[in-house]
Amino acid sequence: MSQDHSALNGLLGIGTDAQGRLFYLRVAAGEMAYDRGGETFDYIQVFLYQTAAPGKPADANDMFETDCLDEIAGELRSGVLDWYDEPLAFRIPTEEERALIRSTTGWE
Repeated sequence: MSQDHSALNGLLGIGTDAQGRLFYLRVAAGEMAYDRGGETFDYIQVFLYQTAAPGKPADANDMFETDCLDEIAGELRSGVLDWYDEPLAFRIPTEEERALIRSTTGWE
C-alpha cells in the first residue's frame, strides 16, 4: 500500500450534499488478502452517512474500490469526492463535530 493511500485511513469528513442534506464520511484504506494464497491488493473504502432530513430517513452506504486508487485518494485529499457521479464537497470536522459524528454513527 502506498504511504499516500494508507495516510487516508481513519479520515473523517463533514459536508452538505446538493440537496442540502448533511453528511459524514469515513475512510478505511489498507491492504487485503484475496485468498489463502497470499495475494494481496490495496483498497480504499468510503463510508457515507447522510443525516435524516424532512421526508428522508438517515441513510448509510459505502464505496469499496481496488482500482483508480490514486484518483480517489486525490479526491479525498482535495475535499471533493465523486460519489457515483455526485460531487460531495467535505472538510475535516472540528473536535466537537468529531464527537457528534462518532455519537451519531458509532464510528471510532
